[in-house]
Amino acid sequence: MVEIKTNAGMTTSVLLPDSTVFTSIPELLLRYSHLFAGDVRQVELNGEAYFDVTHHPRKRFIVSTPHHSQVEVYGTSFNVEAYGNETPISTNAIKGSVGLFIKNNKGKFQKSMLSPRQKLVYSPQTGDIKCYVTSGESEISWKDGKLIFNDTPLDEVLHMLGKRFNVEFVLSNKELKGCSFTGTFTHQRLERIMEYFRISSRIRWRYIDSADIKTEKLKIEVY
Repeated sequence: MVEIKTNAGMTTSVLLPDSTVFTSIPELLLRYSHLFAGDVRQVELNGEAYFDVTHHPRKRFIVSTPHHSQVEVYGTSFNVEAYGNETPISTNAIKGSVGLFIKNNKGKFQKSMLSPRQKLVYSPQTGDIKCYVTSGESEISWKDGKLIFNDTPLDEVLHMLGKRFNVEFVLSNKELKGCSFTGTFTHQRLERIMEYFRISSRIRWRYIDSADIKTEKLKIEVY
């Protein structure tokens, strides 16, 4: 087995044994067989990655994700976000069709299919699966070093910033949840981006000191 880890602030692209290319966001763990033997090409993912899968009509490509779920294709481009905590698992198809399989209490997989411009979000806490229409531009902009917001809700904006800059946000003013933002950022520092938000809205922010010196992530309060 081959194991790939990416640290905070690190994005990498890797060529898999079948010439599939995967690009990973920081803080990812990927495991796979170095040969892809048999009739299935399978990888185990904890984190977020973009896959450009080499087409093979008889050899499925399966991404095993936390919470008894997996994404299955034969050849397509798609993005997967799947962490081991209680956060939702999401996948969106960029090219081709994608199948999201969720194992139920009886041990059987429930299958949901999506086409390009669609995004599936599975909540492991409630078992809900929701489908959204999206261009996919915002979801995969990270692989090109960009952050693209298109009328994006504030909580999703903070989620994307947290992944990009390895920061934990605390939204103390719940009234701000109704805010949304549109804009594109490339190489700006986090402080500069947060200042744009402050200037364009009523949002204020500050760093929170942690008593635990072992804490790896900085905390920012948004109020």
